Amino acid sequence: MKTILIAHNYTEDSFSLMSYHLAHYLADLGNRVVFISHNPFFEESKIINKDKGEIVICSWPTKKRPTSLKDVFWFCSIFFKYRPNVVIGHFVGANITIGISKILSFGKTRTFAYYHTLSDQICKDRKPAIVKDKLFFLRKKMFYKLFCNVIVCPSNLAKLDLEKYYAVKKGIVVLNPMKDRLKDKTILKKNIVISFLGRLDPSKGVIDLVTAFKIYSEKNKTSNIILNIAGTGIQENEVKQLIENESKIFYLGGLSYDKIDDYLGKSHFTVIPSKVDNLPTVGLESLMNQTPLLISNGVGLTNYLEDGVDCFKFNSDVKSMISLFERVENNFDMQIQMSFHARKTFLEKFTIENYCTTLSKKIMQ
Repeated sequence: MKTILIAHNYTEDSFSLMSYHLAHYLADLGNRVVFISHNPFFEESKIINKDKGEIVICSWPTKKRPTSLKDVFWFCSIFFKYRPNVVIGHFVGANITIGISKILSFGKTRTFAYYHTLSDQICKDRKPAIVKDKLFFLRKKMFYKLFCNVIVCPSNLAKLDLEKYYAVKKGIVVLNPMKDRLKDKTILKKNIVISFLGRLDPSKGVIDLVTAFKIYSEKNKTSNIILNIAGTGIQENEVKQLIENESKIFYLGGLSYDKIDDYLGKSHFTVIPSKVDNLPTVGLESLMNQTPLLISNGVGLTNYLEDGVDCFKFNSDVKSMISLFERVENNFDMQIQMSFHARKTFLEKFTIENYCTTLSKKIMQ
């Protein structure tokens, strides 16, 4: 039996579900899993006994991000109590859990860090702070090189991004999963419904999407396409201004997690116009809900889809998006078959079972 420590969120209500289900999968194999949950926060430790193994759930000393000396000393006590053979870290929780585990185990603990967000994307979404950014990248590069055995990349694009920015070749590609929540799919037939869901940030390409749709609609007055936009971000006000007086563009604001399936399920297509992106959760949720994708070639998910089968691919610029809308309208008779293949792609590549089986093999080596 191995002791495996996971630092993430112990929940099924977001893409964190990958760690929730991985913990149960590993415990069912006869391992002890220590799960440090940032959100939800557990005031007291909880033990779940399985037939062969167990899951110990606890949280950091406070609900704040774990970055303080208090968090370091607390984790030292957790390490000595459970002495994990393997540590898996997500986001900021990876820094302390992986770094301290490597030091206290004299390098024996195997460590897995997740590479969720592309550095290319970060550069597009925020103003550069040259000195601060250089220090951040240097610190991260040293962290990857000195403390991480494996860096888990949710797409091949992430692996290439890791190598490009950090000159690190420890990346392995393990596709993120999505829980299967498919229910009855009902779509209004009056219009062709294309929906966007995500952050309204520069890397997401939403401004170009709206601009292209306005140009297309102006040239094609009888078009049946309507565009839904859901999400929040730094470009929210700009989006609102762009769509004023537009009768075929609807802004819904941010959606709670329990409304996502209904939103995507009632769409003919989900559009992902990102300039650069990893393996966006909305893409997996769309495939799961049997809704084909309109997806930019700048998205890591694109490599796992087939143009004209489960998606239509395009370049993330205004001209290409105008052509995309024309392609959708002229080939709308393909939508039903594409929906079938979108669901098929999900079942073949993005299920929780596939994820747990693949990653557990790497962990148990």
